[in-house]
Amino acid sequence: MNAGRVYAIAARKFASLRRDKRMFGFIVLMPAIQILLFGIAIGQAPTGLDFAVIDESNNGFGTLIIDELHESESLVIHTDYPTVAEARDAIAEGELWGALLVPENGSFELHLDNSNQQISSTIIVEVRNAMSDALSTGGGSVPLELAEPVYGQKDPAFIDFLAPGIMTMVCFMFSLILTTMAFVGERYDGTLDRIFAAGTKPSEVLVGHLSAFTTILVGQVAVVILIATLGFDITIEGSVLLLFVLGMLLGWAAMCFGLFISSKAKSEFQAMQINMPIMFPVLLLSGILWPVQALPTWIQPLSWVLPTTWTAEAFRSIMLRGWGLESTAVQIAFAYNFAFALFALFIASRSLKVQE
Repeated sequence: MNAGRVYAIAARKFASLRRDKRMFGFIVLMPAIQILLFGIAIGQAPTGLDFAVIDESNNGFGTLIIDELHESESLVIHTDYPTVAEARDAIAEGELWGALLVPENGSFELHLDNSNQQISSTIIVEVRNAMSDALSTGGGSVPLELAEPVYGQKDPAFIDFLAPGIMTMVCFMFSLILTTMAFVGERYDGTLDRIFAAGTKPSEVLVGHLSAFTTILVGQVAVVILIATLGFDITIEGSVLLLFVLGMLLGWAAMCFGLFISSKAKSEFQAMQINMPIMFPVLLLSGILWPVQALPTWIQPLSWVLPTTWTAEAFRSIMLRGWGLESTAVQIAFAYNFAFALFALFIASRSLKVQE
């Protein structure tokens, strides 16, 4: 091996990388941005969690508990629920994440929505801390009893929270990659030019591709649901059909977005350069690995722009809460994915028309 020739090749390649600003950004800036996003998105405590306190005590201890809970940065305290039954109804409607009963005598009762393990764990910690601080002021000792949760298991597993998010990510990511790479490949080998030369409209090309990829999407979504239920032993409380249709709609939204990326990319490698910066924020900001409520307030609006955020929340609501189309969260997920798909398809069509 000639060391001089190896050095010359390496120097030429390094010089070309320095001249390629996109490649430089991909190699240097993207890892830095991803690490920064990971630090922002993972491990923080959720905030803004609506939580009720039902004070049935006549000794002022309930007031001490409420005062301590008001100091929490995670909880938004409500004291306008007169009974536990009304508070549990509010939890069932998605208006509250939990409620604490402060009785005149006996154990405190904590009622939770356990469909999101990180959020319910945060509530338990905040309530225990408030009780400890109140007891240090008022004296005495009172046990805390976890009542049967409104949703989820009394001792939830992390996979119950994670599985709906992973299903969301898989449906979105693979649909995006499949569409992007296949469509760019046709542009690169000249197939698309020949189709346009035959008088085919950009909208017809896009809808044709979307129709073909839909057959693959059907199998993909079915396999994802099957593995989630059988492989991870998760019971779907709601409609499997509703889950399937929402997964299909998310896949279509990803495919339409992939077609838009393909209309801008000049090569498969450039398409991957565009896809990679998209996938990592989607993974971290959509509530897939960690609750959106735990993100800094300044970045949460960006999370709700992503169709995956609405879909992950709806998947959890269908799978763990048993909600259906009567739920606002599920309705928004359907409507947002549909609107996102139409908008992405429209701008992809306009982009191809300019290049035609």
